[in-house]
Amino acid sequence: MKKVIYAIFITVMLGIAFSPASVYAWANGTAPWGAPVMQGGTPVKSDTTTTFIEYNAPYATVLEWYKDQLKTNPDVKYRDWSDQMYIEDQGGLNWHSIGISKNDGAKTTVKITRDNMTWIMSTLLIRFAGVFFVLCLLWVFLNINGAVMKKLFPEKAKAKA
Repeated sequence: MKKVIYAIFITVMLGIAFSPASVYAWANGTAPWGAPVMQGGTPVKSDTTTTFIEYNAPYATVLEWYKDQLKTNPDVKYRDWSDQMYIEDQGGLNWHSIGISKNDGAKTTVKITRDNMTWIMSTLLIRFAGVFFVLCLLWVFLNINGAVMKKLFPEKAKAKA
């Protein structure tokens, strides 16, 4: 019975991944996870979480196209890094980021990254571990403070005992 369930699950997942809707979305300028894709690009590399597209256009042209496409989305944040313009969705869209490389030539590479649970879970794990680390540090410093206070004021400690 387990084999049948696994086979059905895998069949459904493969059907979704290679569905005509995904192919149609690529043909109409949208990545399968909903990110805008500028027409005229050449897909360089693609997997389940990342797509690289190369354009025969300068960086400024590609950047302006993406800014125009994303101007109505209030959850998009732009980060101007030395090697790329990093466009990040901080809302609920299925894509996580779009990176536009800053090449000096006429070719520009765009990297579109899909939102994935690995990134989400690692962020939550770091926050969870950070809270316990801070609490442990506070506990250690409070114990040190208690020991110092007992040494500095021994008569008050004996009076309480």
